[in-house]
Amino acid sequence: MSGTWRDGWFVVPHQVVLSDLDAFGHVNNAVFFRYLEWGRTLLWFAATGAREPREITFIVAHADCDYRRQLGVEPIEIATRIGEIRNSSFEFLAEIRKEGGEVAATSKVVVVLFDWARQSKMSIDETLRRKLTECSRAAS
Repeated sequence: MSGTWRDGWFVVPHQVVLSDLDAFGHVNNAVFFRYLEWGRTLLWFAATGAREPREITFIVAHADCDYRRQLGVEPIEIATRIGEIRNSSFEFLAEIRKEGGEVAATSKVVVVLFDWARQSKMSIDETLRRKLTECSRAAS
């Protein structure tokens, strides 16, 4: 469970496995969203020091993915960075890359900071805003 900062992206290596493929022999479009989830989870852990799923204090409000290349059973990279930061939400921008850097998909996921106990959104405090801003600076 690791990733590294490279060229402004938090990059997580991943191996596509046979069970990710559909009847047509390529990674099913829905599986791409699992890859994106893994990338943003590991970036969140790296940025905040969190280690447990219960320490993920956001929910997905919007997710899009543009597919550019098919994937098969092969090594890939999930590259994620922080985009725009608002009052209670922010963006995860991502690329799923084939070996050699060819982009197979791009994505923008908007998340809302969420208080699980109260079941309501919450504002991004200054400490978290600083951590997210540091991540977005790493991306520039």
